[in-house]
Amino acid sequence: MLVPIVLIALGAGAVEAASDGAGLRLCGDPDNLPFSHAGDGERGIYVDVAEHVAARLGVRTEYVWWHTAYGKRAIRNTLLADRCDAFFGVPHDPDFMSRDLILTRPFLDVGWAIIAPRALEFSSVDDLKARRLAVVFRSTPQLLLASRGGFRTVTFRTDEAALEALVAGEVDAAFVWGPTAGYHNHTKLGGAYRVVLVAGEGLQWQAAVALRKGREDLRDRIDDALAALRPEIRRAAERYGFPAGPAMALATTTPAADGDSIAAGRSLFNQHCSHCHAPNAMSPEPSRDLRRLRLRYGAVAAEVFYTTVTRGRPDKGMPTWSNLDTGAVQRLWMFVDSVQTPR
Repeated sequence: MLVPIVLIALGAGAVEAASDGAGLRLCGDPDNLPFSHAGDGERGIYVDVAEHVAARLGVRTEYVWWHTAYGKRAIRNTLLADRCDAFFGVPHDPDFMSRDLILTRPFLDVGWAIIAPRALEFSSVDDLKARRLAVVFRSTPQLLLASRGGFRTVTFRTDEAALEALVAGEVDAAFVWGPTAGYHNHTKLGGAYRVVLVAGEGLQWQAAVALRKGREDLRDRIDDALAALRPEIRRAAERYGFPAGPAMALATTTPAADGDSIAAGRSLFNQHCSHCHAPNAMSPEPSRDLRRLRLRYGAVAAEVFYTTVTRGRPDKGMPTWSNLDTGAVQRLWMFVDSVQTPR
């Protein structure tokens, strides 16, 4: 999944423009708070950071608004189409569209979080098993909790719907996107709720700026500006209510799988996955050998599996399996986990 994004586009020759005061084209999503906004009032953290970067480069700014709900397609239609020269808000992941992009160092931490009334005491996600816990359909939290069992989840279409249910008392807590939860708590709930980040593979991200390959000069200038702007970025994150502090452990384990579940998972695997990973996951090619997931990833192997299946890795040829429901993904993992090699 892409980090919720806003674009910043620096006009061609922006490096040279820094010395002559020419304009800097900034492309942003017009309705994506707390990340960006085209109207009056708060502009969003990425727009604020972009303004600071432009000031460090010594250029004025101009805006072109572009909806970013299409994720990577937005990058292809802007940055890779040579309409923009830099893109704020991509995951700081060396595999992210790595054939075409270069990245700055990360400048902002984002991730999933639990939001709950301050009176509700919990120190791990397991402590909420007896509670009604809101999750968003096909989100990483929904899939991770389903794989572990014992949680009373209530599913919603959007983070906003989950937060409305929390305020209405329909659920006891919500496991949703942290920036949305923090901003909602800060702007609409008067800070009355506790927002706690949750640690785990696929649950926490760092945002960076992406540029096309060949623009290392501009990347380095933006990197230098971002390094100098760390205090301003931290204050902006606080201003928009982004959750901070140490992340709470997921602290659960996947339940033991019975023979029927493993057999069902094997059948699903051979239907949907064997064309790339070989029948019964017995691929002789190391990069496609799923029997070595626990050797590679240890305790977070399950999280890596769920994140990869539900989000895909297009740069590596791995599609997003949106046609598989939560139960099917869980059975797939039970089978894959059953064939893990000890060495």
